[in-house]
Amino acid sequence: MRPALLFGAALFLFAPAAFADDYYPYTDENCGVTTIYEAAPERAVTLSNNATEMMLALGLEDHMVGTSYMANLQISPQYEAAYNTIPILSPLVATTEQLIEAEADFVYAGYPDGFSESRHTRDQLHDLGMKTRLNTEGCNLGRFGFDELYSEIRSVAGIFGVPERAEALIADIQAKVVEVEDQLQGVDPIPVFIFNGGEDTPRAVLGNTMLSHVVGRAGGANILGDVDNRYGSTSWEQLVEQAPEYIVVFYSGTASGQVVDDPDTNLGQARIAILEANPIIAGVPAVENDRYVLISSVIGQPGPSSADALETLARAFHPEAFAD
Repeated sequence: MRPALLFGAALFLFAPAAFADDYYPYTDENCGVTTIYEAAPERAVTLSNNATEMMLALGLEDHMVGTSYMANLQISPQYEAAYNTIPILSPLVATTEQLIEAEADFVYAGYPDGFSESRHTRDQLHDLGMKTRLNTEGCNLGRFGFDELYSEIRSVAGIFGVPERAEALIADIQAKVVEVEDQLQGVDPIPVFIFNGGEDTPRAVLGNTMLSHVVGRAGGANILGDVDNRYGSTSWEQLVEQAPEYIVVFYSGTASGQVVDDPDTNLGQARIAILEANPIIAGVPAVENDRYVLISSVIGQPGPSSADALETLARAFHPEAFAD
């Protein structure tokens, strides 16, 4: 339950950093990039909401000089107090100029949008003296689940010399996962479509994502989970054929590169309206029975709040398993 999770987190969120004299240098192997750390970064900037939550869950706010790309989404409540102590450089991905102005020495992105030719590549930031890391789901190396998330947590904690905090955070997440899965004993998985927007052609969340994995652990089965990619497109006719019983509506805080006011309504609920207005899928069980669950990128992308996404989805898919 959440109180237990918060209690466990409190044990390390405010604990002082513990550096062994012989800890560094630390070598980080990440998405084909090898980075050697002689000391913990002191001026970190995050380029996505899940990267921000990862840093805060590890109690690293004192090492941060900026966050970005929250748009108008809300940080998870357990991280709000720490989040409010850190400057917000931009509601979108922080620009190269903003990173330079912040004198960033470490830049962490939770998904590939943070590093690109149109913004700044990792090599470009390295040339400016900034070390970088990308959450490994963004490398699209294959399936990504809780085990891969735990490796990500250990890597970030390793960079900052606080491996004990990684183990405490992982233990909290594992306890939450076990608690939810114990409730789901004996349930039959239901087919689920993860909708990522689109009117003429529906966009989908595919198999190589944390969200697809979480859907499976929550007693669902992503109807496109066998597709070996992160995101892609499908057809309305395929939804009719595969007849999902539930639709997970996934959304971020931006559209066409612009910040959206009230994304829960103007993206999340608006996507439900698109589904409801489409006559092709009117007979799909999820649509016919109004079975939707909204998942924002704050908890839908891989990070410490993935455990919250698991509980949210499990309770939606199998409410009977959580009945008192």
